[in-house]
Amino acid sequence: MRRQAVIDLIKKTPGVSYNEIVRETGLSNGVISHYLIKLMESGEVEKEGIKRGKYFLKSVPKKDRKIITLLRNKTNNDTFKLLIKNFNSNTILTQNEISKKVKKSASTISVSLKDLQRNNIIERVIMNKSSKISSDIGFKIINGKQSMTTLVKYNL
Repeated sequence: MRRQAVIDLIKKTPGVSYNEIVRETGLSNGVISHYLIKLMESGEVEKEGIKRGKYFLKSVPKKDRKIITLLRNKTNNDTFKLLIKNFNSNTILTQNEISKKVKKSASTISVSLKDLQRNNIIERVIMNKSSKISSDIGFKIINGKQSMTTLVKYNL
């Protein structure tokens, strides 16, 4: 029963952290450690990352794991969802517009945008080629349909 609770949580929340598993299941650290070790030994569950590892069912493809891990961060997720909403209308948003709509500081949004850009989820777009000021740089989703599929598939 405990083992199944751990598996069910990892299935429902791919990319879940150790601390989240402890918090959500209400089981002790020792019990969670035991079941995670057993599930990894049996090959049912895999851990991504060394520090602050994230747990996935083996069936989750490696290419999806990076996106899932990034989007488990609330600011990244909010930024991503905002850009997805504007994908169909081809609207390009600046960092300041994103910052206002997501209600986070410009520096926090800057870090989030860099993470998403570094992982080829979004791209920078120069909106006014004659001017070289930072307010003329916008952001948009690179592959909207694939991104939407990932969002829906993993309940992000």
